Amino acid sequence: MAFPNEKRSEDRFPANMASVCSFASPVVDDFGPVKIKNISLKGIGLVTSKKVEVGQHMVIKIGNPTKSFTKTVMFHVAHITPQAGGTFMIGGDFDTPLTYEEMCHFVM
Repeated sequence: MAFPNEKRSEDRFPANMASVCSFASPVVDDFGPVKIKNISLKGIGLVTSKKVEVGQHMVIKIGNPTKSFTKTVMFHVAHITPQAGGTFMIGGDFDTPLTYEEMCHFVM
């Protein structure tokens, strides 16, 4: 049902009784620019000036502007390695692997 002040582009429908939202969490820290060091279907290596904890889950937005591609993914931190210049190499796994086509935006 549309209301006079409605700004949504799509109608929303009531969810059924079995529908749940099992997780909601605010993003509290903005790391600013982070460099992608390496990437695979299942994981990524990032270089950042901010330290995080092993086991931490992060939401990251990765992309390649020259190919007009972006994707927001959940990332699980598996290791942190201090680098020269006060930066950190953060490596770990995506909660949902990339497709081959998605990964190609970063390596080809």
